[in-house]
Amino acid sequence: MGRYIQRRLLISIPILFMVTVLIFTLLQLTPGDPLTAFLPPDNPLPQEQQDAMRRQLGLDRSPPVRYFFWLRETVQGNLGYRQRTGEPITEAIGNRIGPTMLLMGTAMTFGILIGVTLGVISAIKQYSFLDNILTVFAFLGVSFPVYLAGLLALYLFSLRFRWFPAGGLSTPGEPFSFTDRLDHLILPAAIISINYVASTMRYTRSAMLEVMTTDYVRTARAKGLRENAVIVGHGLRNALLPVVTIIGAYVPNLLGGAVFIESIFSWPGLGRLYLEGIDGRDYNLIMAMTLILAIVIMIANLLTDLAYGLIDPRIRYE
Repeated sequence: MGRYIQRRLLISIPILFMVTVLIFTLLQLTPGDPLTAFLPPDNPLPQEQQDAMRRQLGLDRSPPVRYFFWLRETVQGNLGYRQRTGEPITEAIGNRIGPTMLLMGTAMTFGILIGVTLGVISAIKQYSFLDNILTVFAFLGVSFPVYLAGLLALYLFSLRFRWFPAGGLSTPGEPFSFTDRLDHLILPAAIISINYVASTMRYTRSAMLEVMTTDYVRTARAKGLRENAVIVGHGLRNALLPVVTIIGAYVPNLLGGAVFIESIFSWPGLGRLYLEGIDGRDYNLIMAMTLILAIVIMIANLLTDLAYGLIDPRIRYE
């Protein structure tokens, strides 16, 4: 397995290089001048000052030179500085990564656990009233846009009924407490997890229906095993392979959903930081965020492949 991981990591290097080249090229093709993000619209600076700012930001160099300068600094661990605030990008990301991991980790955990559980129940109770209700919920959860669900939940549960805070990581002016953090976390995490509960449930149900009709399941029942042991030990374990595949694909969607939900609920995470970089045309921040997101997605894909071997002993990596 160690050699397999090494090969995957080596393959990731040229992929990351191509991702950064593509994003940098798209940024250069974006209409407009990045310098306009720093200039007041109603009182433009003299041309001499604009030229000085352009040299200070490195915008007077050609795009290939700017890219290779960025690549050289990034390889050395220097992601640069935010153009508007001058804050080191590593520090900005470090301050935001904790809230994002808390939000995404909670949403994914609930999405997987509840989705798998409901999928197994739906498969066991096939064509029952409960199965029909869960099927309707799954279709609604998959088709409902996360940003629309976030706005609707914010209006109903925060502004209308006042069950949850309207946003933020904690109550301003209050000392940290677990209950306060949980109170702020429940609603945004629940909105993100709805889609993943629905998707996981549908994949689990489909895989369980296929597995429960196989010969080894009938043999396990014929040997007198309890139904719970048959469902969990023989049915669910063999049905998890396609479910693990879709779970690995959740990471990019989670990151995209976090961008919308963090903006709606004023959650101080990487999603809002990414939007700030795009809004301010902060090339250094956009490049750094894209690189980190690409690394996270590659690690998620690698962990998904490794999970296959844990679920199915027939899979070998050597």
